[in-house]
Amino acid sequence: MSVAEQSHSVGLTEAEKGVIYAILAHLTWGAMAVYFGFLRHVSPMEIAVHRGLWSIPCAALVIWWLGQHKDVLKAVSSPRNLAILTLTSAIIVLNWGFYVWSIEVGRTLESSLGYYINPLMNVVMGYLFLGERFNRLQMVALVLAIIAVLIQTFAAGVFPWLGLMLASTFCLYGFLRKTIKVGPTQGFFIEVVIIAIPLLLTQFWLARHGMAKFGGVTSDTLLLMGCGVMTSTALIFFAASLKRLRYSTAGLLQYISPSLVFLTAVFIFGEPLDKWRMLSFVIIWIALAIYSYSAIREEKTRRADLETVP
Repeated sequence: MSVAEQSHSVGLTEAEKGVIYAILAHLTWGAMAVYFGFLRHVSPMEIAVHRGLWSIPCAALVIWWLGQHKDVLKAVSSPRNLAILTLTSAIIVLNWGFYVWSIEVGRTLESSLGYYINPLMNVVMGYLFLGERFNRLQMVALVLAIIAVLIQTFAAGVFPWLGLMLASTFCLYGFLRKTIKVGPTQGFFIEVVIIAIPLLLTQFWLARHGMAKFGGVTSDTLLLMGCGVMTSTALIFFAASLKRLRYSTAGLLQYISPSLVFLTAVFIFGEPLDKWRMLSFVIIWIALAIYSYSAIREEKTRRADLETVP
């Protein structure tokens, strides 16, 4: 019995289904850190390649199942949509590659920092490009995030460029996707199809230089194929949740995956967590709590205003 059938059988509301789908999405994203840990001997480039390539049949199956093929054809008929989706496909593959690299070189903690910072970076993006303004609580959260980054820099002796790069590329990806009216599943399918030829050429280059693991050991081949399945599964659950959840609820649940990555880095990968780095994460968590409170309060105000409109 599918998740949807189970939720229907127990009489869950749409909001409750949305929470379940969101949790499943973030659990899948969080589990990817452990999954990629089994592929540390594989090039991050090859893992990114197979995340994209094996997502194509998975996403195509969902498009067919949901009857969204007309949406796909409509989306690709727009040159603007194609241009933006070509750019976002390159950005997300870059993000995937550096995320896997962070795990392989023992910098998973820094990558989790980046995904914690991502929602605060979205606020900055809104300020710079959408004419939005910071409220006081958002300003406090941003200042705390800056302090946390400075502490990380002091603790490691190196500016945490990796975490900030992951946060900024994912933020830019989300911002660009919001500028076009294309559904999440349809858009993702178009992205991986657009990038398919470059990915195949990259895989061919890796094979020519003796760096490819796909097609060698059976376990490596299956794990690489599974990268696309996990990527697509998380996206499908996430897309299903967004249709059923309030903005504030979705915002709170997004901290599940970086928290799982943080715990994986410390307790499974055994990455060092000294007192300064721990302090920086505590400050980030406080900043996110303030940000979340601000988002919930704004959402309640917005809903109250809508209810008073005749």
